[in-house]
Amino acid sequence: MDFYKLKEKLLNKDNIISREKYKSAGVMVLIAELNGKDYFVLQKRAKNITQGGEISFPGGRYDESDKSYLETSLREVEEEMGISRERIKVVGKLGTLIVPTGIIVESYVGMIDLKSKNEFKVQDDEVERVIYFPLEEALNQKPRIEMLTTETHPYYEKDGKVYEFPAEALNLPEKYHKSWKSPPRKVYIYSYKNDIIWGITADLIFETLKMLE
Repeated sequence: MDFYKLKEKLLNKDNIISREKYKSAGVMVLIAELNGKDYFVLQKRAKNITQGGEISFPGGRYDESDKSYLETSLREVEEEMGISRERIKVVGKLGTLIVPTGIIVESYVGMIDLKSKNEFKVQDDEVERVIYFPLEEALNQKPRIEMLTTETHPYYEKDGKVYEFPAEALNLPEKYHKSWKSPPRKVYIYSYKNDIIWGITADLIFETLKMLE
């Protein structure tokens, strides 16, 4: 084995092990400057789609035609928000978020100058409305913290059929013969007017605000 070649690859690769087993997405933490104030630009998802009614940043699943996860996030901004990617100044990569539900989110921060809140022409079948969350208010708001537990089940369903994980046949410890829980994890929650922002979106806001502070 060529250990020198292996070492070179390890030193030059930001690797997520078994990435191919997970769904990957690109998300743009979009910040708008409007009349001298800065806002997080969020969207309330249309009710008839995945995560309907949730509040999120523009983003979506990585497509094989995308050159990068940044490309994914910019494409989603155009498709969902109806505004050219050319208007977005990409500040840089915020980071990688691994979600317990099996999603890897590559997140970026982008700035856009607006003259009016009416400049976004949202795709109605995906976006119910745009939410402008003032950065100043977000910075002054201490997020509420709750806890969630993820449970793993030793089976999955596909096309109406249930497939069992063969824990007993593999002679695995008895605790894996039935559902088991992971340790509780923190969940951040922000509120703005009558909207609740939590989950992945709140994590991205929290991380962005940490850097701004």
